[in-house]
Amino acid sequence: MRFADILTDWRGNPSTTRQIALLERISAALDASSDCTAAAVVGSFAKGTADRVSDIDLVVFCADGAGNVLLHLIEQQITPSEIFLEFGGVHDPKSPYKKLIFEDLTSVEFHVIAPDTELIIEQPFVEIVNHDHYLESRMSSNIAPTEHDMTAYRYGDRLLAWELFTCLKWLWRGDFKAVKRYLVDLGRAIKASEETDGSAVG
Repeated sequence: MRFADILTDWRGNPSTTRQIALLERISAALDASSDCTAAAVVGSFAKGTADRVSDIDLVVFCADGAGNVLLHLIEQQITPSEIFLEFGGVHDPKSPYKKLIFEDLTSVEFHVIAPDTELIIEQPFVEIVNHDHYLESRMSSNIAPTEHDMTAYRYGDRLLAWELFTCLKWLWRGDFKAVKRYLVDLGRAIKASEETDGSAVG
């Protein structure tokens, strides 16, 4: 699937209008930036399974030292007043990421990856930018894991709200079994973490 096909297929879907409008703004900014060596859409939009609460998943490869520049460029395409919750972090000092939940319960996450950071894109993905065929050096034939494969409480309290938000999306889709299974795993992981750091209450 080409990126133009994503825009064509989903632009006319009322349930994904907001996500596509944001994706168009971000992709145009990345395409015009000399600091962006490559970028791709992954997740449900790349799979063709997106819906009203699907987030935009982006992996962006940057020139050396340009990680924060591109992160800021992407943030400039987003209206701050629409952000409900924001999470940030780094894969390493040169490779930042952000996860944003908006007031209408749409969301976006973008990972900016420096040349020295080890990260391979798994299938499926859709190319946005690919200067000098850079994506080919970062491709894998492996199939990407789904949200259902998430490790509960992997990032501790820092991304707990994001995990609960994912459960809320599953509930919206009627996948109660997945939610209950994940919440059981989450409770066990939190309890184990508290016992390990000695903070559990007897």
